[in-house]
Amino acid sequence: MNQSNDLSLKERSIYIVVAAICMVATFPGRTHGLGFITEFLLTDLRLDRTIYGYYNLWATLIGALFCIPIGSLLDRYGCRKILVFILACLGLSVLGMSAVENKVLFFILLVFTRGFGQSALSVASITLISKYFPKNKLGVAMGVYSVLTSIFFMVAFSGMGVALSSYSWRMSWAGLGIILLVVCIPMILFCVRSDKALSGKEEEIVDKSAGERGIAYREAVRSGIFWVFALSIAFFGLVSAGIGLYNEDILYERGFDTQMFYFLKVLPIPFALASNLLNGYLARRIKITYLLAFSLFFTGLVKLLFPFIQTAPQVYAYTIALSISGGGLTVLFFIVWAEVFGKRDVGRIQGAAQMISVFASAIGPVFFAYSKEWTESYTLAFFVSGGLTILFAFWALVVRVPLKPES
Repeated sequence: MNQSNDLSLKERSIYIVVAAICMVATFPGRTHGLGFITEFLLTDLRLDRTIYGYYNLWATLIGALFCIPIGSLLDRYGCRKILVFILACLGLSVLGMSAVENKVLFFILLVFTRGFGQSALSVASITLISKYFPKNKLGVAMGVYSVLTSIFFMVAFSGMGVALSSYSWRMSWAGLGIILLVVCIPMILFCVRSDKALSGKEEEIVDKSAGERGIAYREAVRSGIFWVFALSIAFFGLVSAGIGLYNEDILYERGFDTQMFYFLKVLPIPFALASNLLNGYLARRIKITYLLAFSLFFTGLVKLLFPFIQTAPQVYAYTIALSISGGGLTVLFFIVWAEVFGKRDVGRIQGAAQMISVFASAIGPVFFAYSKEWTESYTLAFFVSGGLTILFAFWALVVRVPLKPES
């Protein structure tokens, strides 16, 4: 019996909302979330900015290793139990960080926050959709999930801004930990049914045919399609992390001021959301490697053209184009693992891909920083990243798609 067939339309809708909330619950483990309290941490803990940068780099790299065991646990014990475990660990880590005074303890808690937040909870959130939705509904489900995630993140950013303007950073950060423990965990227990409740005995969860079981983890990670998706989208994340961190200086180099930087934070949102939905819809109608190739080629072309931008309309067009291609790549990253490899080991497969993505995001700012240091410009970073992205697009066109398992 298939898990996805046991859920009603109402339950599937609830699962999408729950999964989106879980993704937003990664907020304290992400760079944008930690960015809210960076200056407070530097002051309170008397941290050097460079040392803090290395703390974040190593915490991110070590935290990325959480993806693999969490993926295996999701496949073995199901999403409900593992989500509760991750949220409990993340909540306690965030609470601990809100009271930390020691630099060594801070680094340990930062590793746990990155590991359970950015890495483990991201994998579990995506897996919640991948495991419980049939393939003919997966694309649209992931599109809606992506839109809700973006909207909920905007709410989270606004809420943290309001909290920090009214309370101390320690109280605001502790509030996040409490929400994770007393709101998110009960939400999982109340809304997510256990695997046994869905399908009886565990061995009955999947059909005994090879198609229903899906492709095993070892076979999946030896396939070209795993690596073209994992590496190309991780590389997109690498570049996005670098641009995101230095975007104000990047725009200044092209002759634009801080007002433009703030405006471009808001401008791409509706275009990215529309791209999420469109690509989720198209994923059932167009070969997924073709969608990947188009998004990558478009992204690479935009990056190659950026160093020639001189006017405001050009930078608007660049930002909108990048948000459209980025929205497509995000949804494809969510969809591809269950779509191509089935549900058998989807947690482990997504865990491996997420680990690569987190590693890449940690390297991105360093890549852009060296471009600036060596050439006194970001142009080299855009040319190199644009060219490599187009090469990934050609790879996507020729990669072989394995026989699709049924769901």
